[in-house]
Amino acid sequence: MIGLAGLAFAAPTDIDTTKASLPSTDIAKPIAAPEALAPHRALYNVKLGASRNGGHVSGITGKMFFSIADDCHDWNIEQKMQVRFYYSEGEVSDNLSDLISREAKDGSSYYFYSRRKSDKDAAEVLRGEATLTPDANGAGIGKAVYKGEKEKQISFNVSTLFPVHHTMELLKQARAGKKFFSTDVFDGADDAGYNQISAFIGESVKGDSGKATKAKSEGKDAATDALTARQGWPIRMAFFAPDNERGSPDYEMDMLLLDNGVIKSMRVDYGDFSMSAELVKAEPLPVAKCAAPPLPPS
Repeated sequence: MIGLAGLAFAAPTDIDTTKASLPSTDIAKPIAAPEALAPHRALYNVKLGASRNGGHVSGITGKMFFSIADDCHDWNIEQKMQVRFYYSEGEVSDNLSDLISREAKDGSSYYFYSRRKSDKDAAEVLRGEATLTPDANGAGIGKAVYKGEKEKQISFNVSTLFPVHHTMELLKQARAGKKFFSTDVFDGADDAGYNQISAFIGESVKGDSGKATKAKSEGKDAATDALTARQGWPIRMAFFAPDNERGSPDYEMDMLLLDNGVIKSMRVDYGDFSMSAELVKAEPLPVAKCAAPPLPPS
């Protein structure tokens, strides 16, 4: 999924917490089913959730910016994250992460560009295109072509979802009262390409429909409240890399996903430490005015 979501936090590389680099951020953020999609941009505060079992990370501070825009044929996602890690040994590490993607609304293609940089390491850049090509029998193939320094090609099951469509399916399952959903998701955030994501969906949480009206009358941030005073679902997701043979997830993520696709909060648990993001501000982006398709000849 996208956002923070992919983020958006999802699909990080393995983290050595003695020399942690910024996890990649596919919070590349989640979005809703088309009838409820809210194109928007949002700002999150990032901080340490917990450090346990002698973990070396003693503090985390930072910001994350996320946006999703509708251009009629695609979902365009942009996510930027700036985080500082503090270590128990006294070291400090500044980390930057960018993720830009374009996902076709018909689910057939996905373009991605990700860049991660710490003050201790050279930048890691990944870019490429993934496609899903089903055949008439419901089979077919999924393929991703990485370009640039890490040029390679990988294949995966045609039933794999791209991040936006994964979030759409999560919301569909939640609205139907389902409690579990598992599938492979490709986000391009690392050179493994995809993860198996098992999602556990909690009971729905009601929104405060009068909150935005009250905020506007009091001169407060009505735009944020209008986007977030909605029904949502707490969702816990377990991420498994393709080469995971342990049976336990590589990492887990909790989030409160609203019915319009906005993520109100999230927490990513890596085992010996966790990182959380809380929504600070959100505002809607213009809804695309898409031309109707031409009528067939009479």
